[in-house]
Amino acid sequence: MSNQPPLGYTLIPPPGTLKEAFTDYRMVDKAVTIVKSSIQKYIDSFLNPKGVNRQFLTASMSPVGLQFVTELTYDDQMKVSPNLRKTYLARFFAENIGRLPSILLIDTGVEFIDPGINDLVGAGMNVDGSWEGFLLSYMKVALSITTATLSEEDTSTLSTMLSIMFSQIATVLNNYVLHEEGSSWEVRLPLTGMTLGQASSVTIEGDTKTTVWTRALDLSCEFEGWIGIKQPPPVYAPPLMVTIGGVSKPIPTFINLSPNQEIPLGLSYPLLINGMLEQYYLGVSDPNVALVTSEPPYVLQPRAQGNALLLVIDRSVNSKSDIGTTSASYITDIPFIITR
Repeated sequence: MSNQPPLGYTLIPPPGTLKEAFTDYRMVDKAVTIVKSSIQKYIDSFLNPKGVNRQFLTASMSPVGLQFVTELTYDDQMKVSPNLRKTYLARFFAENIGRLPSILLIDTGVEFIDPGINDLVGAGMNVDGSWEGFLLSYMKVALSITTATLSEEDTSTLSTMLSIMFSQIATVLNNYVLHEEGSSWEVRLPLTGMTLGQASSVTIEGDTKTTVWTRALDLSCEFEGWIGIKQPPPVYAPPLMVTIGGVSKPIPTFINLSPNQEIPLGLSYPLLINGMLEQYYLGVSDPNVALVTSEPPYVLQPRAQGNALLLVIDRSVNSKSDIGTTSASYITDIPFIITR
């Protein structure tokens, strides 16, 4: 994690390649885990004596606060560094059962934020004809950072250190933004609204002499990331053809009208048709049952109950009679039913 503070809140640039979109960018569904992990690493950068931000804590905290460290093992604490105390920093309960002093990160809620008019922030065609798009994922993750020790003084010291890490020090260190180089996400710490609750104590069941003191720092972080998606080029089935006079012609496809579909009387029914050529027009086998507009937009107008055929006719010149009249060519039909 870099020590250099950014110049402000800036959107992370979209992925440049499809590989980026399908590796780092698919982790947005782990937003809560990413937020908790980044907070855990941020706290560890102070409490670990080898952490990149340890010097900020050394310059501002008392020696009492500096005794809480995260890199010791139990043997180290007992044999090598008796003045330092192993502090357990965990994101999940299972990682921290029965270990004190400890800091536990608990997520208390997620709020999905409307990104605005459109969450599509980038799109384009790939070289293979596929469509690639990048969607903005924006949400707020509420956290409760709970400190637990065996004394009220230690709990107060450790929780106060945490509040300073996320307030004054964060102003100078990272401008309230957590971001790892090369990642597609950004976690924003709250500028205001952090709450450091009162310390509370609880007696361990079966041990009346041991009391655990806890204190929670509540804050709401903003998570912003990118989702990369790819849609392959559409595959269209070749149109059905009909041969008239030795010439093959495509048969139109009815999108919203299936064979023997029932249409209520008195209701105009718009027709959606693919593959209508300029020389094609529509007709109805029984005008007493329904009428249809011959030119787009195509609308079927029921007139009476009954069955009829919707016809597709080609008006192009196929043959000419001796008197110069033109014969129309039948292309296809679809049956429909007008009901009450």
